[in-house]
Amino acid sequence: MKKYFMICMVCMIASSCSKKILDEAPKVPTGTQFYKNASDLSLASTGLYALINVAFNQMAGLTTCYGGDDVTVARAGNKISFSDFDTFQPNSSNDRMTNWWSSFYATIKSCNSLILNYANADATDDEKNQAAGQAYFLRALSYFFLTRVWGEIPLVTDNTVDYTIAKSEPADIYALIVSDLQNAETMLPDSWNGIGVQFQDGVNVAPTAGSAKALLANVYLTMAGWPLKQTDNYALAAEKAREVIDNKAKYNIDLLTDFRNLWLKEYKYNNEAVFACYYNPTVPNAAWNQWDMCGPNSTQCGDEGGWDDFFGEINFYNNFPAGQRKEGTYQSVYFVNGTATDWAHTTLKHPYFNKYLDDDTYNATTHVGNWAGGHTIFVIRYAETLLTYAEAEAMSSGADANAYAAINAIRNRAGLADLTPGLSQSAFRDSVIAERGWEFAGLEPAARWFDLLRTETVAKANASRNAAEEPLSGAPDDNAHTFYWAPIPINDAQLNPNL
Repeated sequence: MKKYFMICMVCMIASSCSKKILDEAPKVPTGTQFYKNASDLSLASTGLYALINVAFNQMAGLTTCYGGDDVTVARAGNKISFSDFDTFQPNSSNDRMTNWWSSFYATIKSCNSLILNYANADATDDEKNQAAGQAYFLRALSYFFLTRVWGEIPLVTDNTVDYTIAKSEPADIYALIVSDLQNAETMLPDSWNGIGVQFQDGVNVAPTAGSAKALLANVYLTMAGWPLKQTDNYALAAEKAREVIDNKAKYNIDLLTDFRNLWLKEYKYNNEAVFACYYNPTVPNAAWNQWDMCGPNSTQCGDEGGWDDFFGEINFYNNFPAGQRKEGTYQSVYFVNGTATDWAHTTLKHPYFNKYLDDDTYNATTHVGNWAGGHTIFVIRYAETLLTYAEAEAMSSGADANAYAAINAIRNRAGLADLTPGLSQSAFRDSVIAERGWEFAGLEPAARWFDLLRTETVAKANASRNAAEEPLSGAPDDNAHTFYWAPIPINDAQLNPNL
């Protein structure tokens, strides 16, 4: 527990989602003595992105999502920690997964401090709300990832140190998440345009009221599935997602016309981002949280100098519908010993993902890049909101014209025809789940793994594993939910016997 209870002495500057924010002077909150005025609130809320950026700027935390059927990895060398989750044999000593545990709890710690102290600052109501709204949003986001990965976890809402705290049930975690997001959607602006540096290149780089509604819709959808199975939340998910869809212009979000453009450096800032983490390693003396280490090297083919941290499962790739989405998701040409070829002729004979390659360090002609790039990580895309609405509407009221319109917007952009009309409720839901798998394949934060968990289909999805993949060591069970939750990190478990 030491890691998530430490005072977060992070450079609360700069380290946010924007190089302009880097110009602000560094300050570190020191309890109630820090939050005196609007400037302090702004610096404290800006500093939160130094923490959340570290959660998403490397594949380490996403290790916990390797059990999905879209990604795999070779079981060798320093990839074994990844492979342990891919082959269902993780243990509490896994060194990769602790990045999410420590990063999200560090974020929560600083969010707690701001939430507990913002009300007494000498600032306007709008300035207080804008600062606290960001803290509520990021605390909710952090707990949402934590409870989906680890299930029963410590629920911390203050800054005390307690080495005896017990784990809370997921229902209690979700209750706080919902409450936080309800606060955030009333406190955050519809758009940051004209307010401050949180709006850049025509895009909101900080969460908005629309971001809070979109995340809340996804939370409700998840609550309707395993482990809570509160099916009345389908209607709430549909309602909240609909609010985002009907007000997308107000929230400054929409689908990009071409899926492939999402992954190009020219579209580092784009309006499909409902909430994203932004990085800029070119800033002089850039801190760790300004480097995105998800690519190019991390996700790149070893034959091209990459690290082979993960690549596509063959059956999932073969079942992936052809079109611009598949072209944008997977790399098509590889250089092996200087010769252009396809994935079947690479050393590991697997398709690799294209999503994290193109940034300012990457040469698209030679396929040479750097390990520390500036690629944007889309934590929530508008595409997810549309698919959340489609599924939730179908499960609560039936697959009506609006539900079909939402999924067809995603399919049509991908180059696919409209979904077959007149599907049963369950068939429509299964179609949306499949669509989500293709749309977010390759360890986007909207990971395939989380859909398999809430629909209790982990074992089912892994039953058709290709013979070319690493054999499974453990056997996931969709009835007993074995291997559904990650083990609590050993360092924290040793400090606190109640974990």
